[in-house]
Amino acid sequence: MSAWLEIMNRSPQALSVAVGLALFGSVTAAAAQNVDNGRRLSERWCTECHAITPAPRKSKAQSFAAIAAKETISAEMIASFLRLPHATMPNVPLRGNDAQDIAAFIMGMKK
Repeated sequence: MSAWLEIMNRSPQALSVAVGLALFGSVTAAAAQNVDNGRRLSERWCTECHAITPAPRKSKAQSFAAIAAKETISAEMIASFLRLPHATMPNVPLRGNDAQDIAAFIMGMKK
């Protein structure tokens, strides 16, 4: 019997962890964000105020590259921010995973 099977037979907790990791892996793949959709949405709704490409240009608000460069920022924080109403930005009609897609596009600029 292989060492892997022996561990699984002796420890039900190890089996539970293995099953959980297998399930988590498939959930992660299913929840992968659509960066191309995030780019398209950003081009439509964000370019009036934000530079959405790494190329420098003067903009009214922080560039996406500058947002992504912040050490404390995460895709989850950006997506949450986009879903909340805020006075400094127009309320964009986000559907489904749009906020996560835009956040993934922004975080893709992290160096």
